[in-house]
Amino acid sequence: MASNLLVLFFRDHPVLVSKQMINDSPIDKCLHTETPVPFMEDILSTLRHQLGNSVNALKVTLDVLHENFDLFNDEKKREYLERAQEVLARQQAMVDAMRSYSSVNVNDQKPVDFLSFWEQFLATLRQRTEKVILIQNLPAGPHHVMGSPIAIQNVLMQLVENALDAVEGIEDPRIELSVSDEAERLRIGVRDNGCGIKQKDMSKIFVPLFTTKPKRKGLGLSIALKLMAQMGGRLEITPLAEGGTAATIWLQRVDGENHGQAVHQ
Repeated sequence: MASNLLVLFFRDHPVLVSKQMINDSPIDKCLHTETPVPFMEDILSTLRHQLGNSVNALKVTLDVLHENFDLFNDEKKREYLERAQEVLARQQAMVDAMRSYSSVNVNDQKPVDFLSFWEQFLATLRQRTEKVILIQNLPAGPHHVMGSPIAIQNVLMQLVENALDAVEGIEDPRIELSVSDEAERLRIGVRDNGCGIKQKDMSKIFVPLFTTKPKRKGLGLSIALKLMAQMGGRLEITPLAEGGTAATIWLQRVDGENHGQAVHQ
């Protein structure tokens, strides 16, 4: 096991961390000259929080074991070693989450018949929940967007899942799913009357690993933003003054009959 660990110093104390956690970290990929400084600060703050909690827990566990090694019986020693392994497992889970973020990409973009996609998406959504109210304002006629059906569905399902989380426990929950045509883009909105997003968290919602849900990995919105950027679209999250949140994506419209040429009106 020792060969897979490194000794680093945290606040002047030696601690053990996984070599793989260091080798697989995508920090170097996130920090480049085009990254806005405030966003970099949020990324580092989130990683510092996640790593700090884990490293501190590991340090305390190993400190207690070291100071009482001669006093503890074998069962007690095993207990503390298992605690250390649990912390390392959480670190490994963080590495796996980072790897998941890095591996998700839009690999096959093409003009998508939106109405056909939309029908299939709504059928999938109805199997998941019946709480969503549909507001559709699309003019008659074909509508094509550039992207990947799988990627678009993943983005939309993530936004709906966030809305479902937000309205949990609300007396009169409401989730609205809207679609409309906006010149060169097609707009899809997911609006809820849930708990909303705290102002102090708004700058961090797209940061990988940031979450306010203990059992979540904090990758949903960051992956959704990445997919939308790769498809030439946009994603915005807006807290509502009356409470709740509005999530909106814009997909690039294309002329389906002319090899996916973008529409300019």
